[in-house]
Amino acid sequence: MHLRLKEWMNYKGVKSSEFALKIGVNKATISHILSGRNKPSIDFIYKLLLNYPELDANWLVLGKGNMLINNEKNSKKIEKVIVLYEDSSFQELNS
Repeated sequence: MHLRLKEWMNYKGVKSSEFALKIGVNKATISHILSGRNKPSIDFIYKLLLNYPELDANWLVLGKGNMLINNEKNSKKIEKVIVLYEDSSFQELNS
């Protein structure tokens, strides 16, 4: 997992000190995890995912899937909105 964490930090372009500050952990914690000396705690992973919601937890923890969460369903654009009135009439609003 420490290699994927390094890959994430490289992707985001952050150094360990600013990364530690961003997620609210000690610099030594980051250093120990990146060196492979310590494994990340649940609290560490929670803080990481809370601050980087685009990071896929399955990729981070298990090495499965992609680094980034696929947000295709959230990136759909609205084509039109249909407003229904009480008198059974409607109006189409195009974007």
